[in-house]
Amino acid sequence: MKLLTITVPCYNSAAYVERCLDSLLPAGSEADIIVIDDGSTDATGEIADRYAARYPEMVRVIHQENGGHGAGINQGLKHAEGLYFKVVDSDDRLDRASLEKLMAVLRGFTAEDERLDLLVNDYVYDQAGQQAVFSVNYRVSMSPGKALTWEDIRRFPVHKQFMIHSLIYRTQLLRDMPLVLPGHTFYEDNLYIYQPLPYTRRIYYFNEPLYGYFIGREDQSIAEKNILGRLDQLTRMTELVATCYTLEALRALPKALRGYMLNNCAGMLATTSALQFIKNTEESLAMNRRMWKTIRDFDEALYLNLRRNPLGRTATLPGKAGQRTLVGGYRFVRKIIRF
Repeated sequence: MKLLTITVPCYNSAAYVERCLDSLLPAGSEADIIVIDDGSTDATGEIADRYAARYPEMVRVIHQENGGHGAGINQGLKHAEGLYFKVVDSDDRLDRASLEKLMAVLRGFTAEDERLDLLVNDYVYDQAGQQAVFSVNYRVSMSPGKALTWEDIRRFPVHKQFMIHSLIYRTQLLRDMPLVLPGHTFYEDNLYIYQPLPYTRRIYYFNEPLYGYFIGREDQSIAEKNILGRLDQLTRMTELVATCYTLEALRALPKALRGYMLNNCAGMLATTSALQFIKNTEESLAMNRRMWKTIRDFDEALYLNLRRNPLGRTATLPGKAGQRTLVGGYRFVRKIIRF
């Protein structure tokens, strides 16, 4: 049985995908590495095929027409053979020592009545040849080294948010939902993080810097100029996240999970609003109004709750001064984590 499927969506990743794949190989033969060549026009597909030929017991390649990052994840999930499922972007890496420890942990949760729904790992930011310039952990809310339920987890501070890099889901949980991400769009990872969480029951906190997330390339989707150019896509993803669940549905969840999801949603709204104000065009300001109206039309109680959330309040401060305050806070956070 394969313990872990690692899906690597790739588009024109020839310059760095070898570094990524080399970092996954220490997982050994219990890993199922699926490289999704998403219509690349460079040598990405050829490089991936070489790895599959060299490591046929571990690496598979799927070549598909370009469908975007979400379509790549969907394809990986469809073909996954691992009990657990992780997404690794083609310019990122996994830490060798942490990966070997992770596989040992997962071996302890293979029995049907012992399986985890979610494993949360720490991650670091890499930048321009430097590894671990900034690290993120969840010790304030989660106790490491044992299976938990949401009742065992403490409240998440508003600034503690999961990233796609920090999550490993049980594969069948994602299939049973089912999780289907939109194609041909950026920022769909927010939906991947948020939508499955209410389905999780058994959680494990792996307090190791497993994931190295590279930042600093000008063509990355998280670069501010690129976000501003795709602001319609970010706005749409924020609307999709916010309208996944009503406030009544969220209130039925365990306290820690409910609080996390409301903070996560409010944080997305604050970030998206800040970017809409930074762009400051008639179109971007109309996006902001439409975004909040979409939530209000979906569930007014949720809309009011999100506006009262500390992060939501920063997104709705009145007037130009309020917009400047939100933008200043957004830029300060980006500077702290060196985006």
